[in-house]
Amino acid sequence: MSKEERKNLIKKIVKVLVIADLIILSLSGLFFIYAIFELPITILIFSLKGLIIVSLVGLFFFIIFARKLTEEHYDSILLFEGVIHLGFILLAINASGGIYSKFLYFFYLLIIFTTLYSKALGLTLAGTILGYLVFDIFFYNRSEIINNPFAVWPQALFLLFVAGFSTIYSQRYQKALKEKRQVETTAEELTEDKSAAETLLSSIADGVYAVDNERKIVLFNKAAEEMTGWKQEDSLGIKCSTVMKLKNEQDVSVCEKDCPMLATWNSNQSIIRNDLSFVNKRHKTVQISGSYASIKNSKGEITGGICVFRDITKQKEVERLRNEFVSTASHELRTPITTLEGYISLALNSGICKIDQKAKEYMNKAHSTILTMANLVKNLLSVTKIEEGRLQPQAKSFNLKDLIKTVVSELSIQANAKGIKLDFKESTISFTGKRGVGRSLNVMADPESIREVLTNLIENAIKFTKQGEVTVSVIYDDDFANVCIADTGIGIPTDDVRHLFEKFYRVDNSATREVGGTGLGLYITRSLVEMFGGKIWVESEEGKGSKFYFTIPRAIA
Repeated sequence: MSKEERKNLIKKIVKVLVIADLIILSLSGLFFIYAIFELPITILIFSLKGLIIVSLVGLFFFIIFARKLTEEHYDSILLFEGVIHLGFILLAINASGGIYSKFLYFFYLLIIFTTLYSKALGLTLAGTILGYLVFDIFFYNRSEIINNPFAVWPQALFLLFVAGFSTIYSQRYQKALKEKRQVETTAEELTEDKSAAETLLSSIADGVYAVDNERKIVLFNKAAEEMTGWKQEDSLGIKCSTVMKLKNEQDVSVCEKDCPMLATWNSNQSIIRNDLSFVNKRHKTVQISGSYASIKNSKGEITGGICVFRDITKQKEVERLRNEFVSTASHELRTPITTLEGYISLALNSGICKIDQKAKEYMNKAHSTILTMANLVKNLLSVTKIEEGRLQPQAKSFNLKDLIKTVVSELSIQANAKGIKLDFKESTISFTGKRGVGRSLNVMADPESIREVLTNLIENAIKFTKQGEVTVSVIYDDDFANVCIADTGIGIPTDDVRHLFEKFYRVDNSATREVGGTGLGLYITRSLVEMFGGKIWVESEEGKGSKFYFTIPRAIA
């Protein structure tokens, strides 16, 4: 019973008792006149007068102040009314035979119910009855009991039994009642939390569904209903593979072997997938970006998972059209740029064409610009091939050390022009792991792709280093060759590090604006490294240089 329900119950009881006062007062007068021979007239009249006055005062108080009463007042009135009615009952018992009155059995029943409400009140009532019995015996000089105390034992024992039973049962009842109230309170809180959660989920524009450890749907919000065409009541209890039927960009189902929910359970990490799609009940293909995470209990055990997904169909279409335009434009520009670069190279060749010094300066600037454009077109074509899956280099075993030496030699001219020392420290080649030593220094990848990776990273290091050095080093572990390109350049702000390998992302500061760039080089570099099963990352502190790392699988032999 909640606090508010208890308050309302007390109000009802008090109102009933107050109304009953007038009725009981009227009937008690007739009853006591009938039973006057059992009690001296002076005591009867005194008792009646006292009870009538007290009851009328209580009734008057209730009528006048009923609207202003608080819960504490009602408790007091309930106690007050209880005393009045206890007095009525005692007088009724006294008038109908005292210790031999049949009304005593009513008292025994009352003790049980009173104890359920309050153990203290029940024991007080039992003590009152016991006190009255002693009073009755000695006040009326009941010699049959005084001479033979055992005659009253049945009633005394029965009273003690009732009091004891009521006390024990009251404790259990109060405990059960307390637990019930706790359960009700918890249920109310859970209901409120559930309502708040449902309101929150229904207001989210993204689709949300949760599954248990058998991947059966246990939650499905309104946005998920609209995207999939499934109603919540129809989807609950059904496996997510039946409702979502996710496929990758190759139109292959991912619900079993490549399930993102299973992947997040196995890796114990959140997973984001932007390459998924499903066909909804309206037979429309919906491309989605989904974020998957595990749900754990208080013990840290995985009990399910949750997915938040959004419709990116239009975004994918825009991206497809953009890539198509970039691919077409790049192909169309490639030929004239190559031709233009050839003509400018011929014009700069003193053996073929003679031009004055001023014109040569202009031609050199034009040549530099056309080379930048050619590099941009090349990068755009590479990005298009990567995203369309058309870039499929052939991996083979080759000597990584020799390739690094070649690239460093080619870029030394560029570094020397800026007064920067570019060095490959072969002496830094080291081994880690039990199987690292004694194996071939070759790696398994496409040499031209790794050349492009090395060139991009070393060129960037030279670009953003004003003075100092750029060093290349390699460490071999059991399975990978770990290449590090370290510089003493301007460094990278912490906020930019996590976005550095995203497409078209550029660090926005005065130093980068001065150097220029398209934001495609590191994206292509990351894609090439990952294509061969490696990974790439950066460690940097603004103003203190950067260290770019990437790994390439070692060749078996």
